[in-house]
Amino acid sequence: MCGIAGIVGDTSAESFLPAAKSMAAAMLHRGPDSHGVISSGECLLVNTRLAILDRSERGHQPMANGAESVWITYNGETYNAAELRQDLTQRGYSFKSGTDTEVVLHLYEEYGDNFVQKMRGMFALAIWDLQAHKLLLARDRLGIKPLYIARQGKRLIFGSELKCLLASGLIDRRIDPQALRLYLQFGHVPPPGSMIDGVHPLPPGYLAHWQDGAWDSRAYWALDQRCCASRKAAAADQGATGVGEQLGDVLFEAMQRHLISDVPIVLFLSGGADSACLGALARNASTAKVTAMTIGFAEREFDETALSQQTAVALGLPLKSVILSPARVADEIDPCIRALDQPSVDGLNSYWISKIGAEQGFKVAISGQGGDELFGGYSSWNWFERLEKAARWARHLPRAFSGFLDHEPLPYRWRKLSYLFGGCDPFLASQMAVRSLFLESDIRRLLAAPLGEYNEPGEAREYLRSYASVMGSRDGREKLALMDICAHLQPRLLRDLDAMSMAHSLEVRPVFLDDRVVEFLLGVPSYLDGQPKELLFRGIQRFMPTDLLAALKSRRKRTFTFPFAEWLSRDLKPALDETFSPQRLREGGIFETEAVSGIWQRFQRSPAAVGWSRIWNLFVVARWCEAMSVRP
Repeated sequence: MCGIAGIVGDTSAESFLPAAKSMAAAMLHRGPDSHGVISSGECLLVNTRLAILDRSERGHQPMANGAESVWITYNGETYNAAELRQDLTQRGYSFKSGTDTEVVLHLYEEYGDNFVQKMRGMFALAIWDLQAHKLLLARDRLGIKPLYIARQGKRLIFGSELKCLLASGLIDRRIDPQALRLYLQFGHVPPPGSMIDGVHPLPPGYLAHWQDGAWDSRAYWALDQRCCASRKAAAADQGATGVGEQLGDVLFEAMQRHLISDVPIVLFLSGGADSACLGALARNASTAKVTAMTIGFAEREFDETALSQQTAVALGLPLKSVILSPARVADEIDPCIRALDQPSVDGLNSYWISKIGAEQGFKVAISGQGGDELFGGYSSWNWFERLEKAARWARHLPRAFSGFLDHEPLPYRWRKLSYLFGGCDPFLASQMAVRSLFLESDIRRLLAAPLGEYNEPGEAREYLRSYASVMGSRDGREKLALMDICAHLQPRLLRDLDAMSMAHSLEVRPVFLDDRVVEFLLGVPSYLDGQPKELLFRGIQRFMPTDLLAALKSRRKRTFTFPFAEWLSRDLKPALDETFSPQRLREGGIFETEAVSGIWQRFQRSPAAVGWSRIWNLFVVARWCEAMSVRP
């Protein structure tokens, strides 16, 4: 796992060498083992390496072929590298290292742009073809690994993080007003934008080219299209053996591949089903001991250490348990906010479990990320379904009825129901009612001019509509799963997990998001019917002790979260008071002082009426703008 970056233009790249070195320095946390900058023609490539496979200097990046006509900077893991290496060896290629980076390099030489179709894993990469004067960029199918780009005429700048691009000195530190407004509504910055004006993420499953100043990009894999193709292929194949048994085979094989490493591996273990299932798979998939780790809290309502201990004992896994104090969290607020790379209301949990994992000496971790989205574990799905039914009735009422609910003194959880009125598509209306933190009317009050001015009212709804419109006539739960993947998992949870784990030089592998696992599940008709996680339990039952499986089925669903409501009113309160002071808000130039102060005071009087996530939302973006020296 690494950090990658680069600059390409229509002149010799050597003039940008100081900028490239600054970019490398800005992401040394992503790759502390070695770093490199190379100049080739019009292109500069940058890499900071976290060595997981073949930790010798033979794996140094950027890496070239023998003729130095093709160069690569690579971030990720290709889980089928062994098979690809064998195929390439038979085709006459020789290897000087045991890295998957060299495999991908020769794979491009052999197959051209089609190389990415053969890769299985998580990755973001750049390949410079000197003879063709072509830069190729690619990102994995689910968007586990990030890649940001900024196009400036014939010049292109790219990198693993916004901090890296800003460090080049070639990007204005100016906030994108639309991104800010959408962040306040959703708690994260949705694509295709970023919080920095002019910087955009390459979409998941995309391949892009820069050649002689011209830019083009295309999807090589699409979640929705793959769902259709997989379903047709699987329809006639799932009669011979049970779907659960087939899923077990797919999960077991995925775990075997995710355990390939030259360094020890830790499993992030909570008290829930997803991480327990991964623990059972890991116990059966490898002779090497995987260590489990969990974070606990003094606040008993949020503490899962006892359940994690029960799971670890049942699976025979050694367990490291650490109690995290709010005082320690308060002391590291600024490093945590900076590590986010761009604002998000999530991420604090990933920051701390990654930090503690790294402190325990680990460089690779296994995570259950994606389990709730793929197997129907979110309790919010019940709310989506209830509110969609309500919206079918409310859509026939005039939009003016929404004004009775969108009334500032009411609690926010009631005000959001105003989205159900006025003829909006019921599915879309329920999405807005559940996902929104602040309403559009709030944002106009919160943001200083001209940031709060809406050129296109309803931009948040249009963002969700862009995903909902391609889902066709799928059943309700499948649509919810796809929306959660596209509008929550990819732009928020995966982005946060990468940023926070790599801030501590820790590679996190989300096994449930293995390409084959996702494609298998999307190919099973109506697989989300029945109880939450039912198919997962069927798939895992032969790997897990019977008593533990029964216990997991009976455990109440809990989301791994921190005691935010209590901490914000107590341990973190001094930091919030400081950030929301009138002078500091005026200096930032982003928020209307009275509006933010009013919400903060209201939260202190009645936390339930506001909700901790809205206060944290405002705090994070205000503090992030300060840390990144970003201005309107």
